[in-house]
This record gives sequence, structure tokens and C-alpha cells, in this order.
Amino acid sequence: MEDLDQLGLDLSAFANGLPGGFFAYEAHGTGRILFANDQMAHIFGCDNVDEFLELVGGTFMGLVYHEDRLRVQRSIWAQIDGESDDPAQRDHVTYRVVDKRGTLRYLDEYGRLVKDTASGDLFFVFVTDTLAVPNQIAQEREGALPTEILPSVDALTGLSSMYYYHTHVAQALSQASVQGIPMVDVFFDIDHFRTINFRLGYEGGDQILQRVAHILQECFPNELLARFSNDHFVLVTSREGVEERITRAHDLVARIVSGMTVELKAGIYELAPNELRIPFAHDRAKAACASIKGRYDQFFCFYDPNLAMREDMRTYIVDHIEQAVEEGWIRNYYQPVVRVSTRSCCSLEALSRWVDPNEGILPPARYVHVLEEARLVHLLDRAVVERACADITRTKQQLGTAVPVSLNFSPTALALMDIPALLEETVRRYNIDRRLLHVEITESSLTEDPELLRHVIRSLHKTGYEVWMDDFGSGYSSLNLLKDYDFDVLKVDMEFLRGMEGNERSKTIVHSITNLAHSLGMRTLVEGVETEGQLEFLREMGADMAQGFLISKPIPHDVLLSDFYPRHPPEGVI
Repeated sequence: MEDLDQLGLDLSAFANGLPGGFFAYEAHGTGRILFANDQMAHIFGCDNVDEFLELVGGTFMGLVYHEDRLRVQRSIWAQIDGESDDPAQRDHVTYRVVDKRGTLRYLDEYGRLVKDTASGDLFFVFVTDTLAVPNQIAQEREGALPTEILPSVDALTGLSSMYYYHTHVAQALSQASVQGIPMVDVFFDIDHFRTINFRLGYEGGDQILQRVAHILQECFPNELLARFSNDHFVLVTSREGVEERITRAHDLVARIVSGMTVELKAGIYELAPNELRIPFAHDRAKAACASIKGRYDQFFCFYDPNLAMREDMRTYIVDHIEQAVEEGWIRNYYQPVVRVSTRSCCSLEALSRWVDPNEGILPPARYVHVLEEARLVHLLDRAVVERACADITRTKQQLGTAVPVSLNFSPTALALMDIPALLEETVRRYNIDRRLLHVEITESSLTEDPELLRHVIRSLHKTGYEVWMDDFGSGYSSLNLLKDYDFDVLKVDMEFLRGMEGNERSKTIVHSITNLAHSLGMRTLVEGVETEGQLEFLREMGADMAQGFLISKPIPHDVLLSDFYPRHPPEGVI
């Protein structure tokens, strides 16, 4: 409450009079809860708000059932990414919680992001307890609650509401089981719906949802079909012919907007006879759907056990990133960079590894993308910066000098934290030279938010840090980007070196890029060097630096000191 009091907001005056739960929390990280009303405590079976906050650990993600956290975070951050100035725009999501008695129950949440407050970005949320329905209906008859709290129909699409779905799905499956009809749970998602909202506006997006709902009703008549949240729909239907009916729905949806494809995805879970684990089945269908998002060669997918393993790992990563940082599971490996002319070590690229006591060593591909989607990647990046500065200090103590370390930051991290401020705070704390840290920005980052990138690059240069462009040549606008941004080093994409010895065009491209960079006052670093022939060619072309498995794979700091530096003397900054 103290944080919200600073905003001049007196929420208690009306929040405790609401018919449902109401709370406010910080938009970033795990979401510290700043306010909750009495009804929120009652939903969780707690006597008061303090007991509720203790039960959920004082954070929004502590409130959400662990298997639903990744999905809920995606939904919330989709709203943040597509935030408009329309005050009527809301986020609606359904998820599970565990109350004080250990009962698993569903909540319907309607949230609104409020930006630029004195306490930072906040979410204000109204909650209805969808699994407390039978008792609430009984109280309604006694005049205690208004009936509109628990609608049976989704107001936008006219489909069944999630309340209706949850209270009728067991009956539908029971009848099918008696008749011996195999059933499936289907989860539908409109791919890239945020882009549709951007192009057509929110009113246009709502019209698309209404037309999709109509098509689904047409293709699955008299079935238990509901709008789950936002652009998601759920269905239980007969297994027989489900692929053909989904295909028909997909093809009809694809044609509803002239000049723009609307892509409907479906995940399918085959229900066992007398299936009672409805949330379990629904999660599996959703996982199958998520596995084909962004793919244009597949629009439906049946669940298989491998998907469960991947989804379980995603959940594990989101749930344990803070513990991994605190307990030192996040460690740095370093891939050396050498001067082409001398093979002396002139730089290191910091690459994280998650050394888990239960799962072993996890490569970045297993967790970086997950953390980016969950908007928690800044926790990882902070840990990498901290470890890099600690290792630089250790190297200086042992060798009297240290090699600069380059740090990779994703587009998500650039939006979530002030990178120049983070570097300044850390180098001052470790008392190291700014020249010992370089910042790598991927080419794809430059198209996400150009103004933000320009500001970050200017700030980094102003405070004395080099900025490197990573993966140059991997996109289609590389030369344009060189015109608009100021870089110190170009890292040439490794694909240019594939088969270079026998490809004159590849050689010409590398030669031209090297000359272009030098004429613009930049140095070049070619990554992916795997043969002596490639390294020799780079020497002939005047390339400055090289990196790749010919030189070294990523190695721990101890191996760097004991094995690599004796063979490749470091060009350090004293």
C-alpha cells in the first residue's frame, strides 16, 4: 500500500466493496503485489490480506499455479508489447491457483496496464473465482450476488464462456464415454494476432474474433466450444474426422480478410476414456498448439510426450531463474577472439551456461528464448555482466592485465533494463576500466525499436563502451543499418565462410565487407572460422579479428587462464 499511496491513490475506499478480487502489481520481474482487497484474500481462503500475501510470496507469479505461469506471462507481455492508448483495452486470461486449503481452482482475470506512474509500470487486475460457481449460484438465489458476475456467454463472440465450459465439460465427456465415442480436447490460437490488432485496430481485431468464432461454430456445430481468452478458443469434440473439420475451419479463417492471411492454429489432445483431468488435458492441447506457432507449414498438431518434456523444462526454467542467479547456477563460458595477424587473444565473448544441480549443463538454446518470452531475460543478462566483471578482476589479479569481454544483449533485455546504467554501476563496483566491456547487438535487434537502439548506442559511446554489431549479413538490411547506426566492430556472419575456399563470390563478399568497414572507421571480426585456409584468407583480405572452433570452443574461465592464454598471449588492458 505504501507504494500506491505515493501515487495519491486510495484504492481501499472502493476495492473492498467490489464483488470480486482486486489487486495491483508491478509489471516487470515476478510482479511484486502492491495492493490486494479483502475479497482477494477470501478467494484464497485466507483470513486477511497479509495472510494472502504470505501464502503467495508477495508476488503475482507466486499467485499463479506453476504449470500456468509461462502461458500467463506470455499473455500479459503480449498486452504490454501491443499496448495502445485506448483506455478500454483490457487483458483477459484464465489460469489456476492453489488456495490455502490446497484446492486447485480457476480464476478469470481482467487486467489493465498503467504506464509512467511514480512507482513504475503497474497492472490493475479484477478477478472472478470461476470454480466457486455452485456456491455462488446458491448465494445468488438468496440475493447475495448479482447474476452478471457469472455469465454463460462470452459477450464479444457469443460463444460459451469459460464458466459455462468448466461446468459442462465433465458432463459432455461422461456422455461420450457411455456411448463409446473417443473425444479430443482442442486448443485454437490465432497466430500473430497482435499484428492484426496493429493493422486493423482493436475494433477490427474484435471483428476478426467474432468471425473466427462464427466459423468455429459452423465447423463444430452443437459442440462444447468456448472463448478461452484474447484470441484463444477451446473445444471438446469427437476424435473422428477432427483433422478434416480443423482443416475446413483453418481454410475459411484464412480468407476472412482480403489481402491478409489470418492463420488459425490448433493443438489436439486425445482424451482417455473417463478422462477426469480436464486441466491436464487442456494444458497438453495448448502445448501442442504452442509447438507450431510461427510455422507456416503446419496448422494443427497432436500432443505427444516429447512436447510435455519440453513444456516441463520451460516451466522449470521460468520457475527457477531467480534461484539459478542467486545460487550461482548461471556461469560464464568464454569464446576467445584472436588478432588475425598474430593469433594473440584480443577479446572474449561471454556466453552463459546454466549448470543445474538437477538437469546438468543447459546450453543457451534451452533457456534464453524461454526467458525472452517470459520477459525474465534481464535476470540472466545481469548475472552474466556480474560474472564477467568478477572474472576480469580475477584475471588482473593473476596476470596484471585483462582481455576485454563482449556481452550479448537481446532486444527484450534492451527494452527491460537500462544497459548503460547497469554497466556503469558494475564497473564502478569492481573498479575496472570501461574499455574491458564491449556490448554486442544483433542485427535483428536493430529493427525492433530503432529509436531505443539509437539512444542506447549513443549512451554507451558517451560513457566509453564499444558497441559491436553481431551477425552482420544475417538479415536483408545490413547496409542500411550501417548508414543509420554507429558501430566500432562488425561481426561478419559465419555463413559467409561456408565453402569459402572453393567459392570466389564468398571471398569477394568478405573482402568487400572488410574494405567497407575500414572505410567507415570500423574493425571486422569474422566468426565461424573452422580451417587454416579460412584464417589465411582472412589474413590476406586484411580482416582484423577471427573467432571459431579452429581457435577455441567456448571454455570456462579456469581453462582460459591455464590452457588458452599460454598458447595465445592476451592483448590486455592494464
